[in-house]
Amino acid sequence: RVAKEVPANWKVVMEAFMEAWHTIVTHPQLLPFTGDCNAGYRTYGDNVNVNLVPFGIMSPHIAEGQGEQWIVDEFAKYNGRSSDNYDPEADPMAITVPEGKTAREALGEAMRAVYTDQTGYDHADASDCELLDGLVYNVFPNFAPWGGFMPNIVYRWFPGETPDTCVMEVRILARVKKGEPMPHGALLRYLTLDQKWTEAPELGMLGEVFEQDMENLPYVQAGLKASKTGEVNYANYQEIRIRQFQDTMTKYVAGEPGDRA
Repeated sequence: RVAKEVPANWKVVMEAFMEAWHTIVTHPQLLPFTGDCNAGYRTYGDNVNVNLVPFGIMSPHIAEGQGEQWIVDEFAKYNGRSSDNYDPEADPMAITVPEGKTAREALGEAMRAVYTDQTGYDHADASDCELLDGLVYNVFPNFAPWGGFMPNIVYRWFPGETPDTCVMEVRILARVKKGEPMPHGALLRYLTLDQKWTEAPELGMLGEVFEQDMENLPYVQAGLKASKTGEVNYANYQEIRIRQFQDTMTKYVAGEPGDRA
Protein backbone atom coordinates (compact mmCIF):
# COMPACT_ATOMS: atom_id res chain seq x y z
CA ARG A 1 0.00 0.00 0.00
CA VAL A 2 1.72 3.14 -1.26
CA ALA A 3 0.44 6.72 -1.52
CA LYS A 4 2.19 9.59 -3.24
CA GLU A 5 1.66 13.30 -3.67
CA VAL A 6 1.42 14.18 -7.38
CA PRO A 7 1.77 17.61 -9.06
CA ALA A 8 -1.60 17.54 -10.87
CA ASN A 9 -5.29 17.66 -10.06
CA TRP A 10 -6.80 14.35 -8.89
CA LYS A 11 -9.11 14.17 -11.90
CA VAL A 12 -6.21 14.68 -14.31
CA VAL A 13 -4.21 11.89 -12.67
CA MET A 14 -7.17 9.50 -12.59
CA GLU A 15 -7.95 10.11 -16.26
CA ALA A 16 -4.36 9.18 -17.14
CA PHE A 17 -5.28 5.60 -16.15
CA MET A 18 -8.55 5.46 -18.11
CA GLU A 19 -7.20 4.64 -21.58
CA ALA A 20 -4.49 2.46 -23.11
CA TRP A 21 -3.46 4.41 -26.19
CA HIS A 22 -0.87 6.45 -24.26
CA THR A 23 1.18 3.24 -24.02
CA ILE A 24 3.02 3.80 -27.30
CA VAL A 25 4.59 7.05 -26.05
CA THR A 26 4.62 6.61 -22.27
CA HIS A 27 5.37 2.88 -21.86
CA PRO A 28 7.12 1.68 -25.04
CA GLN A 29 8.63 -1.30 -23.19
CA LEU A 30 5.12 -2.77 -22.86
CA LEU A 31 4.31 -2.80 -26.59
CA PRO A 32 5.72 -6.30 -27.34
CA PHE A 33 2.98 -7.91 -25.22
CA THR A 34 0.20 -5.31 -24.95
CA GLY A 35 -2.74 -4.81 -27.29
CA ASP A 36 -2.86 -1.09 -26.52
CA CYS A 37 -4.96 0.12 -29.45
CA ASN A 38 -6.90 -3.18 -29.35
CA ALA A 39 -8.30 -2.31 -25.91
CA GLY A 40 -12.05 -2.48 -25.40
CA TYR A 41 -13.89 0.21 -23.44
CA ARG A 42 -17.29 -0.19 -21.79
CA THR A 43 -19.46 2.20 -19.79
CA TYR A 44 -22.27 1.10 -17.48
CA GLY A 45 -24.78 3.78 -16.51
CA ASP A 46 -23.20 6.87 -15.01
CA ASN A 47 -20.94 5.39 -12.36
CA VAL A 48 -18.97 2.41 -13.71
CA ASN A 49 -16.69 1.87 -16.69
CA VAL A 50 -13.94 -0.57 -17.67
CA ASN A 51 -10.87 -0.80 -19.88
CA LEU A 52 -10.12 -4.30 -21.23
CA VAL A 53 -6.50 -4.48 -22.38
CA PRO A 54 -5.32 -7.80 -23.89
CA PHE A 55 -1.86 -8.98 -22.83
CA GLY A 56 0.24 -11.72 -24.40
CA ILE A 57 -0.27 -10.27 -27.88
CA MET A 58 1.91 -7.79 -29.74
CA SER A 59 0.82 -4.18 -30.14
CA PRO A 60 -0.34 -3.33 -33.68
CA HIS A 61 2.07 -0.38 -33.40
CA ILE A 62 4.98 -2.83 -33.80
CA ALA A 63 5.45 -3.40 -37.52
CA GLU A 64 7.63 -6.49 -37.14
CA GLY A 65 8.07 -8.58 -34.00
CA GLN A 66 10.55 -11.26 -33.03
CA GLY A 67 8.26 -14.23 -32.55
CA GLU A 68 6.02 -15.74 -29.87
CA GLN A 69 8.86 -16.54 -27.45
CA TRP A 70 9.96 -12.90 -27.54
CA ILE A 71 6.44 -11.80 -26.55
CA VAL A 72 6.53 -14.11 -23.52
CA ASP A 73 10.02 -13.03 -22.47
CA GLU A 74 9.12 -9.33 -22.67
CA PHE A 75 5.90 -9.94 -20.75
CA ALA A 76 7.77 -11.70 -17.95
CA LYS A 77 10.31 -8.91 -17.66
CA TYR A 78 8.12 -5.84 -17.90
CA ASN A 79 4.44 -6.48 -17.17
CA GLY A 80 4.85 -5.53 -13.50
CA ARG A 81 2.34 -8.06 -12.17
CA SER A 82 4.30 -11.30 -12.57
CA SER A 83 4.08 -13.72 -9.68
CA ASP A 84 7.77 -13.09 -8.86
CA ASN A 85 10.64 -10.98 -10.12
CA TYR A 86 11.96 -12.14 -13.46
CA ASP A 87 14.71 -14.75 -13.22
CA PRO A 88 15.41 -16.75 -16.41
CA GLU A 89 16.93 -19.57 -14.36
CA ALA A 90 14.33 -20.09 -11.64
CA ASP A 91 11.24 -17.95 -12.13
CA PRO A 92 7.93 -19.68 -12.96
CA MET A 93 7.34 -16.91 -15.50
CA ALA A 94 10.33 -18.07 -17.57
CA ILE A 95 8.06 -19.92 -19.99
CA THR A 96 9.04 -21.72 -23.18
CA VAL A 97 6.42 -21.45 -25.91
CA PRO A 98 5.75 -24.92 -27.36
CA GLU A 99 5.73 -25.32 -31.13
CA GLY A 100 2.28 -24.60 -32.52
CA LYS A 101 1.23 -22.48 -29.52
CA THR A 102 0.87 -18.73 -29.31
CA ALA A 103 2.49 -16.65 -26.60
CA ARG A 104 -0.94 -15.95 -25.12
CA GLU A 105 -1.82 -19.65 -24.96
CA ALA A 106 1.52 -20.53 -23.35
CA LEU A 107 1.18 -17.76 -20.78
CA GLY A 108 -2.38 -18.78 -19.93
CA GLU A 109 -1.43 -22.42 -19.39
CA ALA A 110 1.53 -21.49 -17.22
CA MET A 111 -0.53 -19.05 -15.15
CA ARG A 112 -3.13 -21.71 -14.37
CA ALA A 113 -0.43 -23.96 -12.96
CA VAL A 114 1.43 -21.18 -11.11
CA TYR A 115 -1.64 -19.73 -9.41
CA THR A 116 -3.02 -23.14 -8.53
CA ASP A 117 0.28 -24.01 -6.86
CA GLN A 118 0.61 -20.65 -5.11
CA THR A 119 -2.94 -20.39 -3.77
CA GLY A 120 -4.18 -23.97 -3.41
CA TYR A 121 -7.25 -23.11 -5.51
CA ASP A 122 -7.92 -24.87 -8.84
CA HIS A 123 -7.64 -22.42 -11.76
CA ALA A 124 -8.49 -24.95 -14.48
CA ASP A 125 -11.62 -23.05 -15.52
CA ALA A 126 -9.99 -19.61 -15.54
CA SER A 127 -9.87 -18.04 -19.00
CA ASP A 128 -6.74 -16.58 -20.56
CA CYS A 129 -8.40 -13.16 -20.25
CA GLU A 130 -8.90 -13.53 -16.48
CA LEU A 131 -5.33 -14.78 -16.02
CA LEU A 132 -3.50 -12.26 -18.17
CA ASP A 133 -5.32 -9.11 -19.17
CA GLY A 134 -5.57 -5.62 -17.73
CA LEU A 135 -9.22 -5.46 -16.63
CA VAL A 136 -9.28 -1.97 -15.15
CA TYR A 137 -12.60 -0.75 -13.71
CA ASN A 138 -13.46 2.74 -12.51
CA VAL A 139 -16.22 3.34 -9.97
CA PHE A 140 -17.26 6.99 -9.64
CA PRO A 141 -15.77 9.09 -8.29
CA ASN A 142 -12.25 7.87 -7.39
CA PHE A 143 -11.99 4.07 -7.06
CA ALA A 144 -10.32 1.81 -9.67
CA PRO A 145 -9.86 -1.93 -9.02
CA TRP A 146 -8.22 -4.31 -11.49
CA GLY A 147 -9.95 -7.64 -12.08
CA GLY A 148 -8.60 -11.11 -12.83
CA PHE A 149 -6.39 -13.60 -10.99
CA MET A 150 -3.00 -11.86 -11.07
CA PRO A 151 -1.91 -9.83 -8.06
CA ASN A 152 -4.47 -7.06 -8.45
CA ILE A 153 -3.80 -3.34 -8.42
CA VAL A 154 -6.30 -0.98 -6.78
CA TYR A 155 -6.10 2.79 -7.28
CA ARG A 156 -7.66 5.68 -5.35
CA TRP A 157 -7.19 9.42 -5.86
CA PHE A 158 -7.76 12.26 -3.41
CA PRO A 159 -7.65 16.08 -3.73
CA GLY A 160 -4.39 17.65 -2.60
CA GLU A 161 -3.66 20.81 -0.66
CA THR A 162 -4.18 22.85 -3.86
CA PRO A 163 -6.14 22.22 -7.10
CA ASP A 164 -2.77 21.56 -8.78
CA THR A 165 -1.84 18.63 -6.53
CA CYS A 166 -3.38 15.38 -5.36
CA VAL A 167 -2.61 12.10 -3.61
CA MET A 168 -2.66 8.81 -5.51
CA GLU A 169 -2.90 5.59 -3.52
CA VAL A 170 -1.91 2.18 -4.89
CA ARG A 171 -2.69 -1.13 -3.25
CA ILE A 172 -1.63 -4.54 -4.56
CA LEU A 173 -3.85 -7.43 -3.51
CA ALA A 174 -2.88 -11.10 -3.66
CA ARG A 175 -5.01 -14.11 -2.85
CA VAL A 176 -4.57 -15.70 0.58
CA LYS A 177 -3.45 -19.31 0.21
CA LYS A 178 -6.21 -21.81 0.86
CA GLY A 179 -6.45 -22.71 4.54
CA GLU A 180 -4.17 -19.91 5.73
CA PRO A 181 -5.41 -17.09 8.00
CA MET A 182 -6.14 -13.63 6.61
CA PRO A 183 -3.08 -11.42 7.21
CA HIS A 184 -3.22 -7.90 8.57
CA GLY A 185 -3.43 -5.10 6.02
CA ALA A 186 -0.18 -3.67 4.72
CA LEU A 187 1.16 -0.54 6.35
CA LEU A 188 0.97 2.63 4.26
CA ARG A 189 4.19 3.97 2.74
CA TYR A 190 3.70 7.69 2.03
CA LEU A 191 5.81 9.41 -0.63
CA THR A 192 6.05 13.18 -0.80
CA LEU A 193 5.95 15.37 -3.91
CA ASP A 194 9.75 15.26 -4.25
CA GLN A 195 10.03 11.49 -3.95
CA LYS A 196 9.65 8.94 -6.73
CA TRP A 197 7.42 5.87 -6.98
CA THR A 198 10.60 3.84 -7.39
CA GLU A 199 11.46 4.65 -3.75
CA ALA A 200 8.76 2.15 -2.75
CA PRO A 201 10.48 -1.22 -3.37
CA GLU A 202 7.29 -3.14 -2.68
CA LEU A 203 5.92 -1.88 -6.02
CA GLY A 204 8.67 -3.65 -7.98
CA MET A 205 8.55 -2.91 -11.72
CA LEU A 206 5.31 -0.97 -11.25
CA GLY A 207 7.25 1.85 -9.62
CA GLU A 208 9.03 2.55 -12.91
CA VAL A 209 5.76 2.34 -14.85
CA PHE A 210 4.11 4.87 -12.53
CA GLU A 211 7.09 7.19 -12.91
CA GLN A 212 6.55 7.12 -16.66
CA ASP A 213 2.89 8.04 -16.14
CA MET A 214 3.81 10.92 -13.84
CA GLU A 215 6.17 12.52 -16.37
CA ASN A 216 3.25 13.69 -18.52
CA LEU A 217 0.96 15.01 -15.82
CA PRO A 218 2.44 18.43 -14.96
CA TYR A 219 2.20 19.31 -18.67
CA VAL A 220 -1.42 18.16 -18.84
CA GLN A 221 -2.19 20.27 -15.76
CA ALA A 222 -0.53 23.32 -17.32
CA GLY A 223 -2.33 22.67 -20.59
CA LEU A 224 -5.73 22.89 -18.91
CA LYS A 225 -4.94 26.47 -17.95
CA ALA A 226 -3.56 27.33 -21.38
CA SER A 227 -6.61 26.23 -23.41
CA LYS A 228 -7.85 29.05 -25.63
CA THR A 229 -11.40 27.69 -25.62
CA GLY A 230 -11.47 26.53 -22.01
CA GLU A 231 -12.60 23.11 -23.20
CA VAL A 232 -11.06 19.65 -23.55
CA ASN A 233 -11.72 17.56 -26.66
CA TYR A 234 -11.96 13.78 -26.19
CA ALA A 235 -11.26 11.00 -28.66
CA ASN A 236 -14.42 9.40 -30.00
CA TYR A 237 -13.72 5.91 -28.62
CA GLN A 238 -10.40 5.69 -26.79
CA GLU A 239 -11.50 8.31 -24.25
CA ILE A 240 -15.16 7.40 -23.75
CA ARG A 241 -14.46 6.49 -20.12
CA ILE A 242 -13.11 9.97 -19.45
CA ARG A 243 -16.13 11.52 -21.16
CA GLN A 244 -18.49 9.42 -19.02
CA PHE A 245 -16.65 10.48 -15.85
CA GLN A 246 -16.84 14.16 -16.74
CA ASP A 247 -20.53 13.89 -17.71
CA THR A 248 -21.29 12.25 -14.35
CA MET A 249 -19.22 14.82 -12.46
CA THR A 250 -21.20 17.60 -14.18
CA LYS A 251 -24.48 15.99 -13.11
CA TYR A 252 -23.39 15.79 -9.49
CA VAL A 253 -22.14 19.37 -9.44
CA ALA A 254 -25.43 20.54 -10.97
CA GLY A 255 -27.47 18.52 -8.44
CA GLU A 256 -29.06 16.31 -11.11
CA PRO A 257 -30.05 12.82 -9.89
CA GLY A 258 -28.49 10.90 -12.78
CA ASP A 259 -28.08 7.12 -12.58
CA ARG A 260 -27.30 6.53 -8.88
CA ALA A 261 -28.07 2.79 -8.94
